[in-house]
Amino acid sequence: MKTRAERERELIDSGLVSAIKQQFAGKSHSISDEYMILIADYIDSMSQVENLNIDSISLARYLPNVLTKVQEFNLGGIHGRTDKDVITMNSTMDYETKKLFFFHELTHALQTRKVNGNEECGFYNGNTGMFLTEGATQFTAEILYNVSNGGDLKRRQQPNVVTGQPNHTSNSPLSQYQFNGNILYLLSVTTKTPLNQLLPLGFNPNGREILKQRYEQLNGNEGKFEEFMLDLEKIYSIEKLSWFGYYDKMADPTPTKITLTNGGATFDGNFQIQNELMIKTQRNLMADFILNNDVDYILANYQQILVGLTTNDLKINFMNTIEELRSMIIEPAMNQQIVGVHR
Repeated sequence: MKTRAERERELIDSGLVSAIKQQFAGKSHSISDEYMILIADYIDSMSQVENLNIDSISLARYLPNVLTKVQEFNLGGIHGRTDKDVITMNSTMDYETKKLFFFHELTHALQTRKVNGNEECGFYNGNTGMFLTEGATQFTAEILYNVSNGGDLKRRQQPNVVTGQPNHTSNSPLSQYQFNGNILYLLSVTTKTPLNQLLPLGFNPNGREILKQRYEQLNGNEGKFEEFMLDLEKIYSIEKLSWFGYYDKMADPTPTKITLTNGGATFDGNFQIQNELMIKTQRNLMADFILNNDVDYILANYQQILVGLTTNDLKINFMNTIEELRSMIIEPAMNQQIVGVHR
């Protein structure tokens, strides 16, 4: 692992920090040298990720259009936030935590755009998509952070990372939005879109539409992308409410009426409904994998789905289906219907 001093000296000596500062020359901005170095770090790390299909030079040139100020305040339990062209970081964080979550917020800043007066970001269209946007943003930040520090991004079992859902254990490399990362991974496997192709869609103004096309090309998914995104947004909204003072309401057996941002859909929500949606989403992705691949491919690659499932019941259900497929090969005369994974 590289130390902070080693990495900063590397970036300064390369001339990249000066080049980043030059991009902001002549423009009104308030960004300290510390954050100029972190911006250079982000751009340099992006250029080192193989096959990420993001033009780091174009990002560097675009930055002054979307970022004019970086400030620090005590944000309580929030790591950072992006508001229009201003990034605010939590002043109480240590340097390494600040670096990781500045990369997260910088990704948001680079992805945010105005469309017909509405703010969109990544896969978010103003109503749904923040679940995937936050997951993809954190995945991008973690990848770049590890490239910068000379470390490795490793998946790990993380229990109790989804507030109010102790029965779900994420197998995720992320430090935040771990369940979102699990779903991104499963979506990557089912649509056969490698993560290094899926994550760049968040920077693409047409990324959501491209993802929709890939999702709805799967057998059984025709016209179902918006329902999929709405279910994810409900999961995201319930978790966010539990973080910001509404834990008891979400824990109440009686659901609470929740309205998505910008006058979006209204739904009844609590932790029980969130759990049902988390299970539904994973079962549907399991079904996508089974229904859209031949038996040989499924048996050779089913572990990719198994490691992304977050409850023992889902894993048992999925493995029962895999065993049925194995038996069909061992006893070809048994032309039985596959059961166990269904919508």
